[in-house]
Amino acid sequence: GNGPPGLGRKVALCFAPVIQHVPVHQEMYRDKCGAADKASLVKWWKTPDIDPALIPGGFAEAVFANAGDKKHEYSYIKDRKGFVRICLEERKDIMPCYTFKSSWMYWNPGILKGLRARISQKLSISLVAIIGRFGTLMPLRDDTTTVVFPPFKVCRYTVDQLDEAHSAYLDHLKHYFDVYKTEYGMGETELVFVGADFQDDDPVARALRRIGILSDQVTKNKKPRKKELKA
Repeated sequence: GNGPPGLGRKVALCFAPVIQHVPVHQEMYRDKCGAADKASLVKWWKTPDIDPALIPGGFAEAVFANAGDKKHEYSYIKDRKGFVRICLEERKDIMPCYTFKSSWMYWNPGILKGLRARISQKLSISLVAIIGRFGTLMPLRDDTTTVVFPPFKVCRYTVDQLDEAHSAYLDHLKHYFDVYKTEYGMGETELVFVGADFQDDDPVARALRRIGILSDQVTKNKKPRKKELKA
């Protein structure tokens, strides 16, 4: 919609088409949940009072959430530039929202994170083992806090400054994560940006690599797509 987010404004979840069929999300948001491509985002921007909400890390990022790792907070947007490209083309600023401790709500095995993340993104479903209180789906904690960071001024950049804008956004996100992390219980946690080149180095990955089942992830020579439409 027009103007910055505020009280009384609605939110549309732009995650993936499958979200429309996920219990709870579908009942809560109904027609206000769907894909994360450019057309879906622009559709909501054309409304007077609805803002699209996007999780750029996608299904891959969920693989890295783990209550057992409180030293690192992973954001899977190291090489995700599509959402920045869309905002550059549409001249829209980004309003980052961060929920502290949300990644500590469940135990999730920390093995083969990189491999599972890449497969998750292809399958449009997160390959995670959700283990909560007493081994159930009850969360281990619910003391999460969502903070709206100051807006990132995308409009300061031109469309051909995609790499520069993306890098500046990562700096912006990390800066405000560090500003608020102590206040909301994550003072000793470091925000780490990861992507498709994440190298698994856990015991299972090393064992599989030794017997030739798992190869090193090589992405340096991977040719980028001509045009990123999805965030």
